[in-house]
Amino acid sequence: MKQHNRSVSVVLVAVSVVGVSAGIASADGMTPSHAPSDKAFVAFMANVNVSEIAAGSNAQKNATSECVRQAGRVLYDNHTQLEVKLKPVAKSLGVSLPSGPTTADQRMFAPVAEKAHTPAYDTAWLKMMYPGHKEALATIDQEIASTRNSQVKAYAEMARPIIQAHLDMVYGAKCHTPPSTS
Repeated sequence: MKQHNRSVSVVLVAVSVVGVSAGIASADGMTPSHAPSDKAFVAFMANVNVSEIAAGSNAQKNATSECVRQAGRVLYDNHTQLEVKLKPVAKSLGVSLPSGPTTADQRMFAPVAEKAHTPAYDTAWLKMMYPGHKEALATIDQEIASTRNSQVKAYAEMARPIIQAHLDMVYGAKCHTPPSTS
């Protein structure tokens, strides 16, 4: 079971550390509405989404507290919806969406997954969620301020309060009651 957890578990922090934009920013001849930074942002958000879907699923299965299980459910539901809404934006920019978390992301989450079904898991999961969400929020704010692509800006503005709510849920590496996902 631990091996299965490692293969499907990932956390947002890993995505922000990996630096998604490295392989995306080589878009020659782009028009201002399809700037490389927009493509990098879309790729970043796609990786955030698949990572958070996996991390949320893992928390629902392996957390010991109801609060962390609920937080996992919120992350899973919200990032699944964000991924659906990102697909047309990615298609319009020619950005391929990942089918799942990267191997590097999985390795980053392995120490958390090894603590499954213990209170240490809950603490480790919460500690990993905060910095990643903070980085994602900063990236979203930067994109909102800099993009001239109305479709990308609309997505970023729609995603911002969701990511802020996630940040609020895990603030201080403590679980705060998640909002309802309905």
